[in-house]
Amino acid sequence: MSNKVKALGLALFAALALSAMTASGASAAGELFHSSQEHTTLDITQDGTEGSATGVQTFSTTAGQFTCTGVEASVTLTEKTGREITAVPSITKCNKIESGKEGLTLHLKFTSCDTLITSERSGTHAPVHIQCTTPGDHVHVAATFLGSEILCMTIPSQTPTGGGVVYHNIGTNPRTVTVEATISGIEYTEKGACGSSVGNDGTLAGNLLVQGTSTDGNEIDVWWE
Repeated sequence: MSNKVKALGLALFAALALSAMTASGASAAGELFHSSQEHTTLDITQDGTEGSATGVQTFSTTAGQFTCTGVEASVTLTEKTGREITAVPSITKCNKIESGKEGLTLHLKFTSCDTLITSERSGTHAPVHIQCTTPGDHVHVAATFLGSEILCMTIPSQTPTGGGVVYHNIGTNPRTVTVEATISGIEYTEKGACGSSVGNDGTLAGNLLVQGTSTDGNEIDVWWE
């Protein structure tokens, strides 16, 4: 993996999404995602300046620390109000940190998997889920080693046991939303160059920026409340 696996964001996870996203129907209670128009496209990118504390997604396991700085996703909402967003993120520019320096280049492949973020908080955070449409499938983390890609880690379908994401509305009209991920209790299996351990103590941290665009290319007001 390389320079920042925080989107598990979404995000790996959040933070978090991102090559295809959809929103579900409205909820009777609790916080919701909102857009001022139907058929709004959500553009999701890494938030913050590269090299800064907020400009990186960081995934930590017993194999060490993986960092990523490239997160992208584009999602078209079908309704103005929803309670879930499903994302297949494109996460790039990832490295395995070794002795405080960038080591192996990493590649994240979601296969049949995606991330699901919810609008309603459970305590201080909104839960995040990893789900795969093919039974037994996993998110794959591969490393470039001696010119070849070898499997480094797999991450199964799950709901991490700790933390989640926090949403912040930015600006007035149009508003944007930042997604702050602090996720813990992530299950994973180390492979090949990353070891052989099975753990459930993985953590993910990082911020994402969500902006809305109309079908004619104008910025649209999006918010969470």
